[in-house]
Amino acid sequence: MRHMKVQPKERFSLAWRWLPLELLIIMLSVGLGWAGNRWLPKPVYQASVDIQIAQTPRSGLSTARLKRQRRQDIKAITQFNVMPHQSAVLTQASTYAYAHYGIWQPIQELSESVQAAPVARRPVLRVTATSSSRQVAQQNAQAFNVAIKANLTGLKNYRVKTVKRTVTRETNVIRGALWKLILVVGGGLALLSPYLVKYGQGWGRHDDET
Repeated sequence: MRHMKVQPKERFSLAWRWLPLELLIIMLSVGLGWAGNRWLPKPVYQASVDIQIAQTPRSGLSTARLKRQRRQDIKAITQFNVMPHQSAVLTQASTYAYAHYGIWQPIQELSESVQAAPVARRPVLRVTATSSSRQVAQQNAQAFNVAIKANLTGLKNYRVKTVKRTVTRETNVIRGALWKLILVVGGGLALLSPYLVKYGQGWGRHDDET
């Protein structure tokens, strides 16, 4: 039995000889990636509601005291990030969405579709609901807006109000992942194709010697 070794020069010659095949595979991979990204991803809508949570300014406070109070409010806003995932808020938001819009959603699914984060340099909590439907995203954002404010009514000397609503359209994250998968697989197949063809012709196998 004898194994046929291939020298670097022969490998380069083989790759050059089958260059059209390699280019064809790469072109087909790019076309498959374009088609997949064109038809597979669906738009994702993010509806946001900005809720301002700030202490009610008392009359007679100096400018310095008001600035200090605002800094305190901005620093404290992060403690409200978990509110959309609290059981009471989730239940109330789910009930509101069903009662007003006829949307029934499992609590776990509703929890996964929402997130909250503070707005930079402002005492504002941004609550964002995500859905493949623009209307559902807006309705869920409103449901959380109502539920969160209802659960903050116990805060004394605080003013809670909605200050802004926005809706954005995002592309599903599958787009980037699909491109990477297609290009990696296509590129790897293009590099291996000359050797696969040659292997099919008997190169690199063990030949019997008599």
